[in-house]
Amino acid sequence: MRNLKIFPKLFIQTFAILGILIIVIHLIAFLMFPKVYLENRKSKINIRANEVSAALQGKDEQFVEQYLTFYSRSSEVKAFIDSNSDSGEVKIDENAENSIDKSSDNNSLIIETRNIKLADGSKLSVNFVSTADMRQEAKGLIIKFLPISLAVSLAISVLVSLIYARLLTRNVQEIKEVTTRMMELDRSALLPIESSDEIGQLKAQINDLYVALLELIDDLEVKNEEIIKLEKLKFDFFRGASHELKTPLASLKIILENMKYNIGKYKNRDSYIDNCIEIVNGLAQNISQILSVSSLDHLSDDEEEMVINEILQEVLDKYELMAAQRSVSINNRLGDEKIYIGKSALKVILSNVVGNAVKYSDTGGIIDIGSDNGWMHIDNTYDDAENLDCERLFEVNFDVGKDNSNGLGLYIVRNILLSYGIEHKLERREKSIRFTIKIT
Repeated sequence: MRNLKIFPKLFIQTFAILGILIIVIHLIAFLMFPKVYLENRKSKINIRANEVSAALQGKDEQFVEQYLTFYSRSSEVKAFIDSNSDSGEVKIDENAENSIDKSSDNNSLIIETRNIKLADGSKLSVNFVSTADMRQEAKGLIIKFLPISLAVSLAISVLVSLIYARLLTRNVQEIKEVTTRMMELDRSALLPIESSDEIGQLKAQINDLYVALLELIDDLEVKNEEIIKLEKLKFDFFRGASHELKTPLASLKIILENMKYNIGKYKNRDSYIDNCIEIVNGLAQNISQILSVSSLDHLSDDEEEMVINEILQEVLDKYELMAAQRSVSINNRLGDEKIYIGKSALKVILSNVVGNAVKYSDTGGIIDIGSDNGWMHIDNTYDDAENLDCERLFEVNFDVGKDNSNGLGLYIVRNILLSYGIEHKLERREKSIRFTIKIT
């Protein structure tokens, strides 16, 4: 029984319950029917006695006797005049006595007595007697019809059990098939809900659970794509950074060794000390950019409405001394403009853009920061802007001693903005360079 499938198990259990119930009901009917039948027979004899006695009221004795004789012959209930009414004894008529089955121990004798007023005013007592074995008759009737009733009832119970088991197993089978499709991540696999009962509620819960699971999977896929994109960004970043650090270090080592041994032009140490300081400053900036990449792990899924000026002021304070050394003035005309981005990402972007603007502005130049038509711009003066390849500035291309070298700053900025899907561009003007970011 434990290893049976749900359909035969439900069928056997349902049929067993219905079968036991049917047998008990029929057994009770078999035991109770004779008594009920006897009471019903008494009631019928009582009614007949009332009817016959009412019909004989006011008749003469001879008519009554003939009527009772004829009635007794045509009916199973015998009727005759009681000649011993004064003694209290009831003498059974010969016809009634012959109808008794003397071999039976369950003969039922029912006697109903009625008084009739004759035409001459005298009274006559009439006995109505039933002497059949009514208990045996009752059993005969119930044995005749009980097998048919039992067979029909059992057939109906089989049909009901089949239908009930089929209905339940159909829902279970449907749930099994659809959940199998759900295991295969079939997005169209949803259970049809046709009722509001417990089975319907179970189907609804399974559907809700599957939808939530799909949403979680989609969310994980998005996060996984972001992680892959971020890892690629970091890989490209460190690949370029390694070259950017090795090249100035090698150049610095060569200068220092030549200065140590007073080789050629490097005898003028005071001049080349300034070159060494410039290389060290460049290295310091590059290391700062490399360290900023440690925050890239937190640049995803942290977007919020940021007031740009709050972060910008921190960045401007950081580059205030460098700008003063190069006599570069900064005009910040931003107000309460906002952008939807992560805080760490915005800080890295502004730090790199402002840092490049301060570093590459002409001495005594101007940096202008403002917004116009939903775009934020950072302009810095640069006399040779017309000959500048703006697209090349976004690439990692560093080489000490070459005029076309550029670092990692704008490369980092572009990749961060691309990861957030924010529009941006770098434009050259007549005497300046403008970097713009879409903020609304």
